[in-house]
Amino acid sequence: FSKLAGAVIVVIGGSRGIGQSIMARATEHGATTYSLSRSSNVDVSDPLALQKAFSDIFDECGRIDYIVCTAAVLKTGKIVQRSVEDLKKEVEINYFGSLYAIKFGAPYLAQTSGSIVLFTSSSYTRGRALYASYSSIKAAIVNLVQAAAEELSSDHVAVNAINPERTATPMR
Repeated sequence: FSKLAGAVIVVIGGSRGIGQSIMARATEHGATTYSLSRSSNVDVSDPLALQKAFSDIFDECGRIDYIVCTAAVLKTGKIVQRSVEDLKKEVEINYFGSLYAIKFGAPYLAQTSGSIVLFTSSSYTRGRALYASYSSIKAAIVNLVQAAAEELSSDHVAVNAINPERTATPMR
């Protein structure tokens, strides 16, 4: 935890659940934390909003050391019974939000040899009925982490995934 003292940590999805817990623990250990979520008027599925939020934090602090992306929505149901809008929003938040976190956060992390962590789910290991879109998105997150870790290693940016076990959160 000593590396957290004085660090600047951005938690995407930090307003509740796992993200909120990460913010609390990081703050306890001396980090400056920022939560980016719809409740802080930052929609992770909006690339311009996320880009601006990173820029604003960097302008204020002069650095970003860690980015943790926990933002996700979980909607269940048969694909054929779910609305196109609902499916699209799930992909935008759960997948594109992580992709944008890397795209817009990595340049700041390269300046500090920082790290980005994306959250996946045990659902990534196999498709499950009623969770088809969520499971497939979480599998894509694992693949995204593998590729981004290779791409960003020369910039000294670590990219990792966390696959938590079932956790009692508002989403679950």
